[in-house]
Formats: sequence, structure tokens, C-alpha cells
Amino acid sequence: MKFLVAIDGSPASTNAVRFVAEFLGQTKMTEHSITLFHVTESLPNALLSPGIPQSLGPAYQEVIEDAMARRKAEGERLLEAMAAMLRSAGIPSDRILTKLAVESARPESSKVAAALAIIDEMKKGDYRVVCVGRRGASSAQGSFPASMAEKILWEARGKVVWVID
Repeated sequence: MKFLVAIDGSPASTNAVRFVAEFLGQTKMTEHSITLFHVTESLPNALLSPGIPQSLGPAYQEVIEDAMARRKAEGERLLEAMAAMLRSAGIPSDRILTKLAVESARPESSKVAAALAIIDEMKKGDYRVVCVGRRGASSAQGSFPASMAEKILWEARGKVVWVID
């Protein structure tokens, strides 16, 4: 059985990984694979326009590349930390996959871009179970943003969706 666990560094997504680790550790399932999936933001394409004065071009490009490299490295560290949690629960390393998606979005639409990336991975990977945290890293109070939850649930036909707090 294939599991997709979307993570973002929030306590809820950490709880989701912990739940999957405990569930699979207790059931001793051997025919499973877990994909940890993290979406990181690149700088919005609007900021990468060719309208930057030529004198600033190289310095500007270096700042962009440094920011992108930092975001990717942070995402990879998060994925590794969550994979370590699964391994410590007894899940074999060869059953754990990590995937990092880089999406370009304006800050006001980054949650939608993340949801769409999760949905795309969910469909491409033919997962049976999709697990997400109820509150994302950027959510203040309240629940998982309705647009994200609704999009994932709507598109998850034929799949089990676990929403963990």
C-alpha cells in the first residue's frame, strides 16, 4: 500500500508523520511505501523578470540563487528529519521516499500552489492513503485552509485521506 504524507514543518504535519509511523509500526505491514512530500516556494516568477537593470543583474541573480538554495536545503533537512522519525519507528529505509517540489507562487496564493502540488503528486503516484496535517506552518488559528482541504479531499476520489491535528 502506498502512503503520501504531505509535510510543511508545522506541528500538525509532524503529528501526521508520527501517526503514520505508529500506525505502520503497530501493524507490521511489510507491503507499504511512504512518500514524504514537501512543497517549498521558489521566488515568484514576477520577481524574476528581465526588467532588472543590467548593472544589478549578477548581484540580483546571486541573491535569487542563494534564496532558492536555502529554501531547498531547509526542505531537504525537514524531509530527512521526518524520514528519521519513520526509521526510528522501525520502518525500513527502503520503504521511505522523499520528494521536494519547488513551486513558484505569490505569497497570497502559495497555499493553493502547495495544494495543487500535493494533488498532482497524489495522482501521479497512485497513492492509496494521503495524510496531511490539519494546520499548516503558515496557518495562524483555525483549521486547514478550506481551499486546500476541499481541493485535496475533492480530488482524492478512491483514496483514504487522513487529516491529523
